[in-house]
Amino acid sequence: MTPSCACCGPLQLAGNHSRRGFLAAGAATVAGGLMGMAPFQAQAASGNYEAMLVNCIDPRFTTLSWQYMGLLQGIGREKLSDNYSQFVIAGGPIGAVHPKFSAWHKAYWDNLDITVSLHHIKRVVGISHRDCGAAKLAFGEDKVANKEIETESHAEALNEFRRQVQKRHPKLSVITGVMGLDGRVDLIG
Repeated sequence: MTPSCACCGPLQLAGNHSRRGFLAAGAATVAGGLMGMAPFQAQAASGNYEAMLVNCIDPRFTTLSWQYMGLLQGIGREKLSDNYSQFVIAGGPIGAVHPKFSAWHKAYWDNLDITVSLHHIKRVVGISHRDCGAAKLAFGEDKVANKEIETESHAEALNEFRRQVQKRHPKLSVITGVMGLDGRVDLIG
């Protein structure tokens, strides 16, 4: 039997010659996947969470940031995986405080306020990263020309970020650092 369309061609090899069979197999796969995920359901929107992560939009660091947060421990020594909210903005904490990006500042601080209110977080984790396009725009090429100068530039912004978080929410602890391209974080402050 010849499939009626190109998308069903691979089904012939599996012995299933109809779209209906293809759809049934897909539905079974989705249902099985959903049942297998049941123990890992999301928590309610409000509750008690450990932290808020503020990091950059750079796609090279999405997985590395997630892995880093999974290594951190909360107040009760549990890992932070799935126990934090996240705010992603160009430059991460640099975008939240640098004058070059002043139009964005209110959005971040309003998000922090609501995260404190809804999630009762205990800390903020602000992570910038090496080779950051937003940092180059904010500081200038000469301020990120080598690792030492780049670290100094990021440290100034991260210390300002820490100062502003502590001024607005004195009960929150703040962790700041610069992530390398390999995922290693050099803590600042």
